[in-house]
Amino acid sequence: MSTTVNTSNNSPETAKSLGIKILSVVGLTLFAGFYVNNWQGSLAEYAQQQEQEQEAETVVATSTTDTAPIAVNISTSETTTAPSTSVVSSAVDTTESVSAVNTVATMPETEVTLAVPETQAAPKITDSNTLDKLNSMLYNQIDKAWQQYPTFSENLAYRVTVNSAGMVANYEHINKAASDYIGETPLAKLTNSSTTDTNKPTAEYLVLLTPNGVLQVNPWLTK
Repeated sequence: MSTTVNTSNNSPETAKSLGIKILSVVGLTLFAGFYVNNWQGSLAEYAQQQEQEQEAETVVATSTTDTAPIAVNISTSETTTAPSTSVVSSAVDTTESVSAVNTVATMPETEVTLAVPETQAAPKITDSNTLDKLNSMLYNQIDKAWQQYPTFSENLAYRVTVNSAGMVANYEHINKAASDYIGETPLAKLTNSSTTDTNKPTAEYLVLLTPNGVLQVNPWLTK
């Protein structure tokens, strides 16, 4: 009898717990179905976005491919444009100037040769005996012709050239006083340029006239 009483008392609780379990299973099933539906919808939206992006890329690639020939056509038309009249005229002028330059460059050169007579120095007398003889002859000529009393205060130095006959052919002053007081010397009267012959040997001497009236004649020393 104790067993029957316990069974009758637990039956309502058992039925209640069983109802709760059934409700839980139904709720879980509904939630799972709702979650699965949302997940499938998200996948469908993602797949649709991917398809739209692929279509957009395809459209861009197609438009780029279509515009490339147009760019080529435009550049070709620009390069084949005929030059303007000013460009053509400048090209013609440049051609004419180049041809003119070529004409001038190809002209034969005319060589002009100036005949300049060469001045040959007369040969020099080197024989010592002849030099001494000419030295005495020159001294005697100047000493005999020099009659004016000196008014200069320093030596007058001259380079005198004589020919093989002892005649004065040329002279030149060495210092400024010799140029200033040439009129007080007999060199200008003794000089005879007609006796100069470049083919005949000559000799040169140093002639000094001092303020004291002393005359010195020595061979011209060359280095």
